[in-house]
Amino acid sequence: MQKRSAKKGGKGSGGPKKDMGCSSGSVPKKARTTRKSPTKCGAEHEEEEEEMEIVNVFSHEMDSLECDICFLPFESRVYSCKNGHAACAACCINMERECPSCREPIGDFRCRATEKILAGMTRPCRFKKHGCTETVRYTEARAHEEDACRFAPYRCPFDGCAYRGLMLYDHIQDDHAAGGGVTSAMGLLRRMTVTLQKAAPFLALMHRDGESVFLLLNRGGDDLTGRRLSVICICPYPLEEDEEIETEYTMVVKGDVAASLSLTATVPFVRRLQGYKANAFIIVPKEFWDSSGTVTVTLQFS
Repeated sequence: MQKRSAKKGGKGSGGPKKDMGCSSGSVPKKARTTRKSPTKCGAEHEEEEEEMEIVNVFSHEMDSLECDICFLPFESRVYSCKNGHAACAACCINMERECPSCREPIGDFRCRATEKILAGMTRPCRFKKHGCTETVRYTEARAHEEDACRFAPYRCPFDGCAYRGLMLYDHIQDDHAAGGGVTSAMGLLRRMTVTLQKAAPFLALMHRDGESVFLLLNRGGDDLTGRRLSVICICPYPLEEDEEIETEYTMVVKGDVAASLSLTATVPFVRRLQGYKANAFIIVPKEFWDSSGTVTVTLQFS
């Protein structure tokens, strides 16, 4: 019997081994503060695993979690060249897959270890001081802050202006109204008529509520394709409960010919003008623009 007991202990055993089964015995066990049921198979295993759980806290410099090229937080995919220089997917494309640090090809190798670390990280929105209470995954932070956060600063639409802030309406009135391109008499549920210059990329329409800013966009190329007119809202961000409520407008364009052009559509909210393409617009051919390069646009909001 003693020989069989020694064999159970295992080869080279320096002392009694802990019984990993679900039967109780005389082998000493580690004291626990949690209550266990010896009659349930596997209960000791689960409690043992819970006791062995370790929480690791790491400290990182922020620049080690950012793209070396655009200095923005990494998203879900991180790439590197053969020398280990890291970059996000967008920068690999923008740099034509050439590493700016060593000129080696970049974009063929994924940084899997970095991606795993980032996938498990969360952080508060950087616009927390403005009122955002969201805590987001690190890899989703850029998308949240640029495309979803209702507390992000607004971008000024005027070319060459670097303003980013929460007081966009006041900024446009104070800094751009005197230079033209701003109409301040707009009121929803009423009609307004404005004169649009062919060379102007947009006309800012300032609502009487002292907060809302709309743009009458004027885009296009040569005279053959004409100019594309549409309306968007850039301020304020729509409230969550108002996202399903759409503002509709009717636009009528009159120019140097007897005919007129009209469009009825909804007003989309747009965060960035760069890269925006309107789904609904009026094409104004060159014959509509008078000798001074203007047309008359009447807008009715409802």
